[in-house]
Amino acid sequence: MAKKVTLLVGTKKGLFILRGDGERKKWDLEGPQWSPMPLHHAAYDSRDGSMYAAVNASWGGPRIEYSRDMGKTWTVSQNPSFPEGSDRTFRQTWHIEPGHVSQPNVLWAGIEPAALFRSEDRGVTWTLNKALDDHPSRAKWTPGFGGLGLHSIAIDAKDPNKMNIGVSAGGAYKTTDGGKTWEQDNATNQSERPDVFTCIHKLLAHPEEPGLRFMRVHEEVYWRDPGETTWRFITPGLPTNFGFSAAIHPRDRSTAYVIPLDGMRRTASPFGIGVYRTRDKGKTWDKLEKGLPQGAPMETLREGMHNDRLDPMGLYFGTANGDVWASRDEGESWTRIAQYLPYITSVHAATIE
Repeated sequence: MAKKVTLLVGTKKGLFILRGDGERKKWDLEGPQWSPMPLHHAAYDSRDGSMYAAVNASWGGPRIEYSRDMGKTWTVSQNPSFPEGSDRTFRQTWHIEPGHVSQPNVLWAGIEPAALFRSEDRGVTWTLNKALDDHPSRAKWTPGFGGLGLHSIAIDAKDPNKMNIGVSAGGAYKTTDGGKTWEQDNATNQSERPDVFTCIHKLLAHPEEPGLRFMRVHEEVYWRDPGETTWRFITPGLPTNFGFSAAIHPRDRSTAYVIPLDGMRRTASPFGIGVYRTRDKGKTWDKLEKGLPQGAPMETLREGMHNDRLDPMGLYFGTANGDVWASRDEGESWTRIAQYLPYITSVHAATIE
C-alpha cells in the first residue's frame, strides 16, 4: 500500500487536518477541531498511529488530548501537573514528542512554565521529570517573548537514554541516562556562552544518525556532528540571524532547513519569504522560493515547518496569515495547499503507511 501524508495544522483557533493523496497533489481539509481554542502543537506517533494535541484553552484550562482513530475522536488525558505545594501551575503545552521506537508506550511533553513531563501509558497520564526541575540553573531561567516554555525535545536515533531539550529562555540541556540527570549543553565553537543560553528556538535530532543535532537559536543557527561536544556556528550565508522554524532531512546527514525572519519585525522582510537549505552542514545556504509569493513578508513560528519521510522528501510550512505551503521535491518548488486558515502555530507531517 502506498504511503500517504496527513498534516496536523495547529492554529490560534483550533486544529485543522489536511489529508493528502498518494502523490501529495490533492489535499482534503478537515476542521477546525476545538475552535476557538489555540493549539500550540499536534503530533503523530508512527509507532501506533496515535495523534496528540496541545489544546491550550483560555477557559476551562489547558489540556492534552489523544486520538487512537486518526483524528476522528479525541480523549482528554490526565493533565501534566506540578507536585502539591508547588508555586507553579500548568499553563500550556508547547510540544509533544513520541518516545524512542524501543519504548513504544513512552511520550514526552514540554510545557509552560518550563518543565518536562513523561508518559509511560501512551499519553494517558504524565509525570514530572524531577531531575531537570531540580537543576540548579532553573532559577536563572527567564521568560522569552512568548513565555517561559520547554518546546524542543530531541531523542537520539539509536539510544533512548540520550536526549536534548531546549528552553526559552533557559538554554539547551542533555541527558545520557534517560532523564535521571541533566547537563547544560551550551558550549559553542565561537566563544564561551553564559551557562543559561539566551533563547533556544528549535533543537532537532536526526532520526537516523545517532548524535547528529541541529539547533535554531534566537539569533544564531548551529550544527553538531556525532562525537562533537560543542555547537558549531553556521549562521553566515543567511539574510538574517533571526528565525524560529527549522527542519532536518530524514536521510541526508548534511541537509537542513530554516526560514529566516527579521529580528525586529518578526516577518520575512525586506528579503521576502523563503526556505533556506544547507547541503553541507551549514557551510553554504541556498534560498528555495520557486512558487512562493516574491518578496512577501510572511511569518512562521517554531513549530511552523516540518517534513515527511517519503522519497523525495516533502517539506511543509504554515504562516501567520493562514497559508500552508507544500513542496514535494525537498524544497525546490512550492504549492499553496490551504489558505484563509487562522494564524498557524504548528505544522506536523504524519507519514501514514
